[in-house]
Amino acid sequence: MLKLGVACLVMVLLLMLIAGCNNSQPVAQSKQSQLEITDMVGRKVTIPREVNKIYAPIYGTVILNAIVPDKLVKLTNSPGDQGDKQPGGMSKKIKEAAPDIIVANTQIDADNAAVIAAADKMQNELGIPVVVIENRLAELDKTYDFIGELLQEQEKAKVLADYCRATFAEIKTALDKIPQEKRVHVYYAEGPDGLATDPAQTRHSQVLDLAGGINVAQVASRTGPGQTPVSIEQVREWNPDVIIANRMKKDDPESFRDYVLGNPEWENIKAVNERRVYDIPKQLNNWFDRPPSANRVIGLKWLANLLYPDYVKIDMKSETKKFYKLFYHYDLTDQEVENLLGNTAE
Repeated sequence: MLKLGVACLVMVLLLMLIAGCNNSQPVAQSKQSQLEITDMVGRKVTIPREVNKIYAPIYGTVILNAIVPDKLVKLTNSPGDQGDKQPGGMSKKIKEAAPDIIVANTQIDADNAAVIAAADKMQNELGIPVVVIENRLAELDKTYDFIGELLQEQEKAKVLADYCRATFAEIKTALDKIPQEKRVHVYYAEGPDGLATDPAQTRHSQVLDLAGGINVAQVASRTGPGQTPVSIEQVREWNPDVIIANRMKKDDPESFRDYVLGNPEWENIKAVNERRVYDIPKQLNNWFDRPPSANRVIGLKWLANLLYPDYVKIDMKSETKKFYKLFYHYDLTDQEVENLLGNTAE
């Protein structure tokens, strides 16, 4: 549930110290070279009027990179450096980098006491303003609007926010035309053997929920990283129409699609028999989750297009080029698009 997002932000912020709300716009109050703003969890934070250096954990970095890549502080280790694994190691590196602000993102719920406490603690210990932003996929347009106001980059941010809004509207319009009996049942396969998953309405299944797929997983959600273990017998019983996979097995060139279609254990499942098994695209970041980055927006288009081709008609090759140009400032070649999509479509 969304409370998992709260727990994750608390964990990230505390680990950075130990081992290392709403859609408000920032409201400025002038006092010499500082501004008081209201972050997306409702905290009043005083920040420099001119922000030139920003530190963010990985999720925030992906979002901010699309707007201010030149302002992001990257903390790197020298060969053999274990400093960030020592008590206070990460905090020391952050202090040495001396960012003007720290941007931390989470899924904002009605009860944000833990998030607020963790952000305040980090800010007080480091002496650096901490600004909390929203990370829910359905609210990402508002997050880009907020960042545009925060960093005085409204024009750049509006392009990205508008892309998100247009995507949400396009998919919703298409889904509204699809009767319930035509909704596709989907199994989200995770882990090295595909026998872990996340149920509907969790932080890890947002793309599937918004794309209108029916998540077949009738299991309890695990806290933290999710990935509830399941058995092949359960998958057979659920008998999904489609399987999408986030395999995450290191140093294994074999795709999950190839693994499943060649594995007798996965026989007699509708999606396998009809060869509707797909690898989730994952460059530069995963299009579905882990990390929950801006790539989920193109992932939403990809999945809705895959599940409902009679209702959602998107040229994924051209759309992928457009997305990477907007969010990564990179022009994909035709070959790079082919490599990206790979076993991810019909």
